[in-house]
Amino acid sequence: MILSIHLGSWLWLLVMVIAGLTRHSVKATNRYLILSRIGYLLLIISGVYLSTKTFGAAWALTLLKAVLGIGTIGLIEIAFARKQESRLSPQLIMLLVAGIVLTVICGFGLHYLLAGHLF
Repeated sequence: MILSIHLGSWLWLLVMVIAGLTRHSVKATNRYLILSRIGYLLLIISGVYLSTKTFGAAWALTLLKAVLGIGTIGLIEIAFARKQESRLSPQLIMLLVAGIVLTVICGFGLHYLLAGHLF
């Protein structure tokens, strides 16, 4: 159940970020920023719970995923701030995409590594 909430929150966040960063209006961008923060909240809560289950068996990968996840959230916030200032650069978008991809890879790695133990 918690894993489903975590995955659903990632999907929600991805949709809100893509929608928010592609808007032309600052007002519309702000709406998606607020909606994306709901995703952060659910991700952080479910991620902390899931990390308590994986930490004993794969502490290094769990810590890496946590750091990448927090970093990705930070990059999303920076991207929204730059979008509001009309200074969103392609380099920042590429860094954000890389952060998301690495975080997802670590998450799936944890799942498959611990599939017999956790799920």
